Amino acid sequence: MISHNGQTRYGGIHVRQYRLILYITFELIIVCAMIVPLYAYKKLWYLVAIIGLGGIIILLNSILLIRSRNTSVCGHILILTTFLTITSANYLVWGVGTSYSLWFYVIPLFAASLVGWGGLFFYSTIALLMIIGFSTLSIPPFYHLAPHLLTIIGRTNHLFAYLIIVTTVVNLMHENKRYEQILHYKNHLLGVEKDKYQHLAYFDPLTNLPNRQYFKKHLQEVIDSLSTNDCVTVFFMDLDNLKYVNDYWGHDMGDHLLAQAAKRIHLCFRENDFVARLGGDEFTGIVLHSQDEMTPQEIAQRIIHAFEQPFTLKKVKYHSSISIGLSTCPNDTQTVVDLMIKADLAMYAAKEIKGSSCCKASQSIPDFN
Repeated sequence: MISHNGQTRYGGIHVRQYRLILYITFELIIVCAMIVPLYAYKKLWYLVAIIGLGGIIILLNSILLIRSRNTSVCGHILILTTFLTITSANYLVWGVGTSYSLWFYVIPLFAASLVGWGGLFFYSTIALLMIIGFSTLSIPPFYHLAPHLLTIIGRTNHLFAYLIIVTTVVNLMHENKRYEQILHYKNHLLGVEKDKYQHLAYFDPLTNLPNRQYFKKHLQEVIDSLSTNDCVTVFFMDLDNLKYVNDYWGHDMGDHLLAQAAKRIHLCFRENDFVARLGGDEFTGIVLHSQDEMTPQEIAQRIIHAFEQPFTLKKVKYHSSISIGLSTCPNDTQTVVDLMIKADLAMYAAKEIKGSSCCKASQSIPDFN
């Protein structure tokens, strides 16, 4: 769900900022819980009140974040609360010691992590102005503390400010890594979807063979890259009795016949040859060979022998013959369209012969049957 202010809610929340706000809130509350007792023990009640109030506001802000899921508003509340707490504490103790000023260096890091470039510029500017302002003002000491207590407070501020900076950077790097992993996973899913749609666009779902579009594209590529000593032969193959199977036993049996025939045809070709289903009962193949090779005739002979064995269609034995037409580039023609036409005509010439047979485009009688 998406809200009107651009913040995605529940299903698509700004998860990275959401978790970072909770991380930083948890860290600041721990710091408050450790500093407040120390200051209370030393009876620095104004500091206790300011830091305690800041901790309560930050805690309430985390509850608001969980309920509203508004990372923008809650991010600004967290940074402003931290900034005002630091400013107020600096005003109280500047005349005693300057260790509180280093907390201003935390503000730009929070802004960059939680509210982006705009927030980084704004909060960095006001933090810098505060540092300059406090360094130029002459503020009388609000507290009169012993030197050893000043040392303890200074070391405490340095320690906790350093820990806050380190843990925030660690959490930010962790969230960035998580975000990169999510992007990588989504890119992987997009790649899978792209491959799936490409497969649907170029492959026949029944036989899992390339379809007509892929066949024509591949044939054009083969012809374009054909060397002077090579030939490419196109096979047009047609199952002779598919219509009878569909009419007599139903299209489900016809699909079984097509799937089994596709496997037999594919096994008869070489590994680097290209076999496709054009549609209906028509299959085609692309065979690259040298001028003097008889490879196309040998493959056609293997197909005819393979179709001598019956098909098993739901426990029913059924014999189906196949008609094969061959056309060769550059011997017969040199264009994709003409190759397909001549192979198709040769296939219909083979159909005139009873049983499985093969004809070449240059022949007027079958090559063999």
